[in-house]
Amino acid sequence: MEKPVEILAGPPDPATYGEALALAAGRRLVLVVSGGVAAYKAAELARSLTRAGALVRTVLTKNAARFITPLTFEALTGQPAYVSQWAKSRREIEHVALADWAEAVVVAPATANILAKMAHGLADDLASTFLLTASARPLLAAPAMNSRMLAAPATVANLKTLAGRGVEVIRPASGLLACGESGPGRLAETETIALCAARALSPRAFQGRTLAVTAGTTWEKWDDVRYLANRSSGLMGRELALAAWLQGGRVTLVTGPAALPAPDLPDLTSLTAESTRDLLTLLSNLEHNDLIMAAAPADFRPAAPVSGKIKKDQGPPGLDLAPNPDILKSLPRRPGGLRVGFAAEDADLLERAKKKLKDKDLDLVAANAAGGPESAFATAESRVTLIFRDGRVMDLGRRPKFAAAWAIVEAVASAAASLAVPGA
Repeated sequence: MEKPVEILAGPPDPATYGEALALAAGRRLVLVVSGGVAAYKAAELARSLTRAGALVRTVLTKNAARFITPLTFEALTGQPAYVSQWAKSRREIEHVALADWAEAVVVAPATANILAKMAHGLADDLASTFLLTASARPLLAAPAMNSRMLAAPATVANLKTLAGRGVEVIRPASGLLACGESGPGRLAETETIALCAARALSPRAFQGRTLAVTAGTTWEKWDDVRYLANRSSGLMGRELALAAWLQGGRVTLVTGPAALPAPDLPDLTSLTAESTRDLLTLLSNLEHNDLIMAAAPADFRPAAPVSGKIKKDQGPPGLDLAPNPDILKSLPRRPGGLRVGFAAEDADLLERAKKKLKDKDLDLVAANAAGGPESAFATAESRVTLIFRDGRVMDLGRRPKFAAAWAIVEAVASAAASLAVPGA
């Protein structure tokens, strides 16, 4: 069965973008720029990747050089930019040498013409010859063109062919096009393309695995305008989902109603659950190997929610509470899957985290403070301690939340790998 073409839309959170993109530092990437109006955006892409520490060399088609010069890319990247294999006399064969140098390749913008060449193996200039030679490298293509060209049967067939061969097709967003029409065809956001490039260069520890990650607080209805909740922002869960995605996983982020969704990226989906019971139902029906339970679902709910709005002039109402189900205790363990929980405590952190690991049959608990100066709630940083099933304890110290999430995901990946080793 052919791999479906991935459709990307909105940009990721800029606060996370820089930290995630740093994964491309020191890695070698070739940016192929073809001849569309969006070629100017490729300069911003090259600059972003270079600022993150990536080594970016650029190949422009002859028509791309009509929109933007090779010198622009050389100035932004400090690396060579190429247009023609006939421009200079060199001992090396450029398209072969570049293919050997590259660790990943991004075509942005990818016009209908370059996509057709890629799909049919045509090689009549440096760009297309290089792409054919580098076909074994991770390859991403970000099309940009008029909506009618994008919808043309030939273009649709070419995109399906490329996706079926493993090319990651980053479909354009909709909006106002250079021709004055509106519709799909705008180049995807440069941050989105850059993150996809970082993923192509990252370790693929979760390749072939599906993960469910939860984030944020749930809402428990009191009346039609009020609810019970807690201070969890959902940021850590969002960072965990992004970190697992960057390592090759197919990730579903399930958030409470107030948390930010995941960036709109291929293999990264966002779902929302309002109450703790809604979250349990959703997770029970969601296909996944591994579960990372970073959400802070409400432990209690109003026993008798009120229809309408409780009136202030009637005086303080009584509030009887009922317990919510314990999600981790209610969900069965998935065969071959891992279960990760979080423990946010105001005292006796390690002792309570170890008890939670045992009581809820977890493989790993990430423990952090629920109050005081080390509180993890609604902050950009967290101090996290990992407690493993085998008794190991690892203090990650205080880190930005993405760095903490990356360390947690690495620990989960290591535990997942041990399940696949006989006798481990």
